[in-house]
Amino acid sequence: MPSTFIAARDFPRTSPISDKNGGAVMSQEAFSPACALAPANNGGLFSKQALARPGRLARTLAGLLLLGAFFAGALLSPPWATEAWAASGESGATDRDLARRIDPSAWNLSSESELFYYYLLLSDSLMVNDRQAVSLAIEGLIRLDPSLPIFQDSATILLARGEFAKAETTAERGLALFPNDTLLTLLLSSAYSETGHLPKALTLLERQHARNPADQQLKEALVRLYLAAGETDKASAILSTMSKFEDNEESELFRARVLGTVGRYSEARQALLELLEKSPDMVEAWGELGFIYEREKNFPKAIEAYEKATAMQPENQEIWFRICALQIENGLPDEAMQTLEKAAPSVGLYIQASLRFADAGHYDKAMQLLNKAAINGANPDELALFSSLYQQESSKDPLNGLPALEKIAPESPLYPAALQQKTRIYLQAEQYDKAYSTALDGRKAFPERKELWGLEAYALVKLGKNEEAEKLLKDSLERYPDDTELLYSLGGIQDQIGKKDAAMRTMERIIAANPRHYQALNYVGYTLAESNRELPRAYELISIALEEKPDADYIVDSMAWVLYQMGRHEEAWEHMQRCIELGGDDAAIWEHYGDIALKLGKMKEALKGYTEAVIRKPDNIEELRKKLVRLQARQ
Repeated sequence: MPSTFIAARDFPRTSPISDKNGGAVMSQEAFSPACALAPANNGGLFSKQALARPGRLARTLAGLLLLGAFFAGALLSPPWATEAWAASGESGATDRDLARRIDPSAWNLSSESELFYYYLLLSDSLMVNDRQAVSLAIEGLIRLDPSLPIFQDSATILLARGEFAKAETTAERGLALFPNDTLLTLLLSSAYSETGHLPKALTLLERQHARNPADQQLKEALVRLYLAAGETDKASAILSTMSKFEDNEESELFRARVLGTVGRYSEARQALLELLEKSPDMVEAWGELGFIYEREKNFPKAIEAYEKATAMQPENQEIWFRICALQIENGLPDEAMQTLEKAAPSVGLYIQASLRFADAGHYDKAMQLLNKAAINGANPDELALFSSLYQQESSKDPLNGLPALEKIAPESPLYPAALQQKTRIYLQAEQYDKAYSTALDGRKAFPERKELWGLEAYALVKLGKNEEAEKLLKDSLERYPDDTELLYSLGGIQDQIGKKDAAMRTMERIIAANPRHYQALNYVGYTLAESNRELPRAYELISIALEEKPDADYIVDSMAWVLYQMGRHEEAWEHMQRCIELGGDDAAIWEHYGDIALKLGKMKEALKGYTEAVIRKPDNIEELRKKLVRLQARQ
């Protein structure tokens, strides 16, 4: 199902929290089972370790430190050092302008010196994060030395920097010269995957795997992409051949993770137990075993495994959080508080645990943890925002969340966020005039805060001023052209005022600009599934959205629904049950629950789904009542 476009809880759960030293601490996603303890991210092919491979460029760049004296006079003086960086930052400066300023041809350098020049240019441009100069340096290196290592390292650097289109082009050029190179194939496949072109990525890897059936890296990459595409049978088939070629701890751990990802929990558990028998000090394996036990709903064993990991790595706050979260989930809030005391929590852990307690309705304990975070040096304005949220959620009157916000002074960096929270409170309280005036004042004072444009537009819709709302967001896009978040707000408004075709065009525009924008992907995928058209594409879009947000209940519901429309009813039911486990509680979700259960002949569950949907009084309540009557007549 589509996400709610304006949610009262969006701010605190999507904003980074800073620890007392000013550094970013862990987000809620960082504590999920999809962290380092869980199966690797299916969206890409490389770990940070793999991308950090010390290739030829890295070695040469390090060696350039020895050439400082030579370059200090010849290259670091005004021909480019003083002009090039300024040019790249000038308004209106183009790639051609920059290329002309840093072109070394006028200096009559030898080929070797020119090559070293581009190495140095690349080194400096990476340090100052100048995208144009990085691209020009790589192009110069490839022109002077179109060797396999240069192509490999150039594509690796671009991929690691998130410049996927350039990484794709570079890897394709390299493969044209070195068609059988496995690393370039992996890099190109990863670039395809990152831009949402899973079929192209799979085709490329399958072709290379046919040439090199024993290559372990290709096998692992194929397994990851098969999982990302939902082709678990193919992933399992590749997995069954992997142990024949490599037998080490990392390979065994990877195999266990994949087994868990495809739902073969008993095999994953057995593999991990065998691995731990040989290597009992392997923290990652204990963490993974805890994750498998979680999936099997064996929570005591999961906690036991996590506690083994904390005994070996007591500083690992993520594992402590998993134990705490499980205890909260199983109705043991007091034990969860005791666990936190053992963990010597950071400010970030206090706040994340506080959020988890609040999600479970334990607002008193959530507030206690905010107080502990305050004692340990948390930013008081951040704590005021969380306190406002808890007061808003825990009381019958959302306006009770307003007093905490008064502590945040207008000069505070978090004052714009306070205005956003205040607007959301007024929206929830259905005081739309106040919501509109608050958002309007905030948007005028902080026009760079794009969320305020969206909130103002939403308030206008609630006031019945649909055309004004749409115009406001179109005006915002003139100021911030092609900003995907503003586009998403526009699409959401268009959807709510009944302009469904315009909303789809807007969402497609977002996907064209950012192929991994999970909200737009989910919107288009669900809309296609709802209308029972282009189901293969709908499935692909929702699969990518799930890679980005695997625990978003509304996206899991979308996957359940597209599987239902495709006739894959058993798989749809599995996803539907997981959606409910994740907290899905919308009327549309319960209606889907009923529809899928009915298709499988689960009459009792179908009755439950339709009844829960009716209780929530959606717009289609009469249609739901008819479904209930028909179901009761069949029993």
